[in-house]
Amino acid sequence: MGRVGKSCVGNSLAGLPPAASLPEIHSSGFPMRLFSLVLAVCLSVLPLGAQTLSLTKDPAWVDLVPIPEGTPALRAEVEGGQFYLLSDHQLRWEGEVKHSWNRVVAEVTDRAGLEELATIRLDFDPSHETVSLTRLQIHRGDQVIDLKDSVSPQIYRRETRLEEGIIDGTLTAVVQVPDLRVGDVLDQATLLESRPVVGGPEHSGSSWLEWSTPVVLSRTLLTWPKDRPLELGPLPDRVTYTTTDLGDGTLRHEWRREDHVPPPEEEGVPFEVIPDALLRFSDTRDWTPLTQALAPHYTRDYPLPPDWEARVDAIARDYATPDARAFAALRLVQDELRYVSLSVGAGGYFARTPEEVIAAGFGDCKDKSLLLRVILNRLGIAAAVALTDLDAGYGLPEELPTPYVFDHMILRATLDGRAVWMDPTGSHQAGGLGTATQPDYGYALAVTDGPAALERMEVSQDGTWVQDVREDYVFSMFGVTLTVETRHRRGSADGARARWATTPVSQIGRDFLDYYESRYPGLTMTAPPRMQDDPEANLVTVTESYFLPAPALDRNGLRQDFAFAREGLTEAFPDRLTPPRRLPLYVGGPWVTSHEVRIRNAPIEFIAPDPVTISNPAFDFSLATEVSDGGNMTLRWRYAPKIRAVSVPQAEAIMADVAAVRDATWFSWDLSPE
Repeated sequence: MGRVGKSCVGNSLAGLPPAASLPEIHSSGFPMRLFSLVLAVCLSVLPLGAQTLSLTKDPAWVDLVPIPEGTPALRAEVEGGQFYLLSDHQLRWEGEVKHSWNRVVAEVTDRAGLEELATIRLDFDPSHETVSLTRLQIHRGDQVIDLKDSVSPQIYRRETRLEEGIIDGTLTAVVQVPDLRVGDVLDQATLLESRPVVGGPEHSGSSWLEWSTPVVLSRTLLTWPKDRPLELGPLPDRVTYTTTDLGDGTLRHEWRREDHVPPPEEEGVPFEVIPDALLRFSDTRDWTPLTQALAPHYTRDYPLPPDWEARVDAIARDYATPDARAFAALRLVQDELRYVSLSVGAGGYFARTPEEVIAAGFGDCKDKSLLLRVILNRLGIAAAVALTDLDAGYGLPEELPTPYVFDHMILRATLDGRAVWMDPTGSHQAGGLGTATQPDYGYALAVTDGPAALERMEVSQDGTWVQDVREDYVFSMFGVTLTVETRHRRGSADGARARWATTPVSQIGRDFLDYYESRYPGLTMTAPPRMQDDPEANLVTVTESYFLPAPALDRNGLRQDFAFAREGLTEAFPDRLTPPRRLPLYVGGPWVTSHEVRIRNAPIEFIAPDPVTISNPAFDFSLATEVSDGGNMTLRWRYAPKIRAVSVPQAEAIMADVAAVRDATWFSWDLSPE
């Protein structure tokens, strides 16, 4: 893990600003899930004959509810040829084994729905999970066709994240439903039995009560000992909740959501925001039991191979201060070990020893974080590994304690009396305490021997991503010379460094030219782009050189419509808000960019645009302008998103300012002399 999209903490656990907003070329919630039984997964390997999916009966403890019919109004909202009548999730523990029974009933309303519904898929980890098919029936008019004992389940190994360097050992059970027809109602159920892997708050979990498709009835039943604490996350009023005393020392908790029609999707919603009803439960609100289960593995000392002991000694000798030593150790772990995640079973939660990782030459986020912690402790620097989530880390305060809400491990070092967060899976990074990229994943949970709580990963305004662009336009009778200098800092420097290390210069040049040539047809590149790297300052400077011949100005109409612009600043925002807005508006900060356009010797005297200054809870923006005789003008833009998202009441005012920014980032002039 360590790069967005990877996961190396657990098999079932779930640098730059958004790529679309500020690529190197200076141009312009948890997501909804479909039912797990009908998720489309690409399987490309042969079935494993030694494995099988058990065929059993529905457990005696489940509560079978009649299949609801649904109203004509709800049926009118159906899409994709699939009308979901029932989603029924029932959970209980027998000892330490979690039993999760899932029933899904859906009607095939069109041919398009057959492909999804006729193939049942269920992922599981054979190291600590077993899966059974307990129900498979087709309701065709008054006829009930029981298919459970006539199907031939197949098991596939599907390493779908192998290209990301992740091997998680997950298997996929596949059942093809024979002779499913339009108009049929398919009633299917599976039982997943899970044994504990981590320890700590294993009596915990979540269950969806709303989906991205209409559902007549979604319900969750949780059988829970009366003497065990039960902590629940908030749910909207549209979900009903009741309890029943089963008379055997347990309570059955029931949540129901009826006649759900998903509201229109909203643009610009932060990833961690969950608009749908999601039940969260745990037997505690204290994160300490989880960290205490992990601490014996992650806080103990481990030996290092002799050559790495020598490297640590060299860091202590060559670097005088703790912060310099810490970042030298970080670069050592980042650069010397390639990324591969062996996250099978317990390997999804517990790192390999440093000696194993170094001998293999690779590791994942857990392996690298543990190794870095050991090295820092050798150097006398307090450090602890920490759990977080790459995409949904900002949403962790909404979660209840459970091992299953993290997908990444990083490191928290204490330098100069404050927490400094480090991601040892990063690449092409440079700099030190004052210049390195600050990881910005929201919240993290440090694994120590003491009490535990989520910590905010505080980042400075310019701590994650900084880019400064200067465009120089010099006019002459022969045409226009354009020189572009881009100075990358923090995460922007990391990204630029990675791009230049992995992409041919010719391709980089073509990409740069494509951007500017689309604005100025006829433009040519006069020299290949150049890159200068100052690793100590974490500064990458890229220079581009272009020429636009005078005939192109007239041939392409540029003389009457010549643009100077700073594109792409507000691409994180939607074009408009669709009322009524229900969800927070994504901003994407904090980060900073500035852009200066200097025009010299133009054939007209400029009248500069009015300066603009905008400051609101979401971002700061400014446009400063200068003109002087001789066809000279300077435009300076600065844009700095300050937070990740704003609330719904703030969104409308923010979007008005976004429109003002967009109006102040593109200007064009008629360069024809009077």
